[in-house]
Amino acid sequence: MTQCRLIKTVSVTMGGQRIRRLVPVIVLGCVLIGLTGCIFQEVKEQQQKISALCTVEGKVRTDKSDNYPLVVLLLRRPDGISDIKVKWQLADHYVLEGPGRWFFRASPGNYALVAFEDRNANLIYEPDEPALDTLPNQLIACGAGMRIENPELVIPVTGRVAVDGPVDIAGLQVRTIQQQLDISLGAVTAVGEVTTLDDPRFSEEHASQGLWHPFDFLFEARPGIYFLEPYNKKKTPVLFVHGIGGTPINFRYLIEHLDRERFQPWVYYYPSGAHLNGVADHLDQTVKRLQLMHGFKRLLLVAHSMGGLVSRGFLLRNQTETQRADIPLFVSISTPWGGVPFAATGVKHAPTVVWVWYDMAPRSAYLRQLFYRDPDRITEHRSLPPETTHHLLFGFQRDSLSLGESDDQVVSVASQLYPGAQQDAVRLYGFDATHEGILEKDMVSRLLNQLLVEAIR
Repeated sequence: MTQCRLIKTVSVTMGGQRIRRLVPVIVLGCVLIGLTGCIFQEVKEQQQKISALCTVEGKVRTDKSDNYPLVVLLLRRPDGISDIKVKWQLADHYVLEGPGRWFFRASPGNYALVAFEDRNANLIYEPDEPALDTLPNQLIACGAGMRIENPELVIPVTGRVAVDGPVDIAGLQVRTIQQQLDISLGAVTAVGEVTTLDDPRFSEEHASQGLWHPFDFLFEARPGIYFLEPYNKKKTPVLFVHGIGGTPINFRYLIEHLDRERFQPWVYYYPSGAHLNGVADHLDQTVKRLQLMHGFKRLLLVAHSMGGLVSRGFLLRNQTETQRADIPLFVSISTPWGGVPFAATGVKHAPTVVWVWYDMAPRSAYLRQLFYRDPDRITEHRSLPPETTHHLLFGFQRDSLSLGESDDQVVSVASQLYPGAQQDAVRLYGFDATHEGILEKDMVSRLLNQLLVEAIR
């Protein structure tokens, strides 16, 4: 137990330059010395907490085919109170650009659903907006681990919500961990909160927490998209997406050398131990909310390492939306498009498997979905949106003691140059740099600024 605690501590305190380099060591070290308790017991407990949540999902549409955003509200009744006159608590919400699918994950309890057509796109229910109100016989008893498929919600043209005053979605606030257990996970998401790269939430400790303790990360670090300056409609947003065990501070050098006259940096922060499908969904939903809040049309995307896998998943989701964001540029840096073998080793041997390892393993279901329309047969290539130009950057600086295939000391060159990714990239750029060092290369910074400027001309 002591040895494994030491390994975990080193992974946190050695700094951002080494944290991802130590991930394989942490996995194999705990497996080989047989310390089945160690960190894997903590991972298991964290996953059990998330699995104990209840999932409620369904579809929503209107009686009339108007082109307005739709919002679904999840309302919670205080425990132990059955009086239908008691005011419901607003637990969570889901924003859609139009008819489509919604889902919530919440702690066990009694819930109801409300939906409305957000005609002025202000995320606030107004009395004159068509809505579907909750009914006493529509109570949802949400038990631990349950998945409830709700019938389709249909918003009537003349429907109204019987609440005391408007329901302000943007007014949801983060509470303590114990209080937060009473609301669903979406409520903790940061949507355009202004901060700096020195924010304590972006520390390496929280980055490690996102990998090994994702449930705690949700409430202590808070996932979402953060702004590094107040929103400015005259500047084009550039969204930076970190990799496994990462944090927005990994992009410090690139952001500090960004052309701030033309661009405003945004950073996406997420628990990197979570399943990548869920992370891509979360990024897609958060971008939609920002579109409603600020009305921006264009977004540029820069991703490092596993962040490229998240970003490609987001791009494919954005492609299917009716009112999607215009993303003319996608720059991936040192992304393991073909997966990483150590993830497969962890899946096979670790006492408790970190969820993201399933997705990072070569030929995983998630990776096949990123590149094939038929992931089971893997014959028909799934391309990026035609309006998105992908520039693929990779590193190849090996450790002097490295054996086997060429790599950047973390990811093999073969994985970075996976054929499916090359097929969509307009150009490849190789750098004599390590997996982390590539983010602090002056040549990379100058190239990035050049690509960003070309994308907005």
